[in-house]
Amino acid sequence: MFKRAFFLGLALVASTSALAADLKYPDLPIGFSSFGAAVIGDHVYVYGGHSGKAHSYSTETTLGDLRRLNLKSPDKWEELPGGPKMQGLALVAHAEKLYRVGGMQPQNSKTEKNDIRSQASFACFDPATKKWTDLEPLPEARSSHDAVVVGDSLFVFGGWTLKGTGKGVWIEHGLSLDLAKPGTKWQLVKQPFQRRALTTAAFGGKVYVICGLSAAGKSEKIVNVFDPKSGTWSEGPPVPGVEMNGFTPASAVQAGRLFLTPTDGSIYRLSAKHDAWEEVGKLEKGRFVARMVAGKDGSLVVIAGAAPGGMLASVERVTPMAK
Repeated sequence: MFKRAFFLGLALVASTSALAADLKYPDLPIGFSSFGAAVIGDHVYVYGGHSGKAHSYSTETTLGDLRRLNLKSPDKWEELPGGPKMQGLALVAHAEKLYRVGGMQPQNSKTEKNDIRSQASFACFDPATKKWTDLEPLPEARSSHDAVVVGDSLFVFGGWTLKGTGKGVWIEHGLSLDLAKPGTKWQLVKQPFQRRALTTAAFGGKVYVICGLSAAGKSEKIVNVFDPKSGTWSEGPPVPGVEMNGFTPASAVQAGRLFLTPTDGSIYRLSAKHDAWEEVGKLEKGRFVARMVAGKDGSLVVIAGAAPGGMLASVERVTPMAK
């Protein structure tokens, strides 16, 4: 009896592993980049984005859609109540709710001169009621930034403020907000850099601010690490590869390890000593201004983004190599 149960158990594990290996994620209805993504429970949510050509922005190419996909049973993307058209925003999850942070909103149509403006909007979506609630705005309009939650605190770093047709004003400070205490005010956080088009990750109780564009227009492969407990900054190992790897990579934490995928399509993992990046996988299609989240089976899920051929609607699932 024991042997029979044992072999049945092995067969079940093998069957489950085979199903996990064959798991495919459906494409999105449209290709886009520069959007927000976050995971609550079994679902990944995506909001907003840019669906047009690079550097060509208008009300027609900016999205205000909210969609979600069940990562365990990925049948199709579900449409949910959206909101204002926005790109260059951040989307985070806390206590079973989504928070949309800032972003950029073109005011012009395709045939009009660019009028591109960053937004200070801050809003919460409750999946249980499928309703949005506007919250206290950011202290300043901000886009091309990123945000992350550590404990109950929301942190926002990087970005700039666009005010129409002129050059962007680079933001010199970060922000924090206690999400567990409704009504609390935004707090300024010192940041030792001015960068946008970056990615952030909550890892080991700290905020990793990875890569980005400098005010001089250079792709930086720098890693800055903020410790909320001490309020201090340190530096992590620089990201490997070509210079363009510094432009809007995607990051995620899976099984207690920090992963990154930059423009060249490599999947990098921060070493156990946090002093180097190890290559542990490769995407079929390298992309940037994409998002990456942790899958439900030890995998990483890379969503949409831009590539030399245009905007991508594909969703790739990658299982990192063990090392």
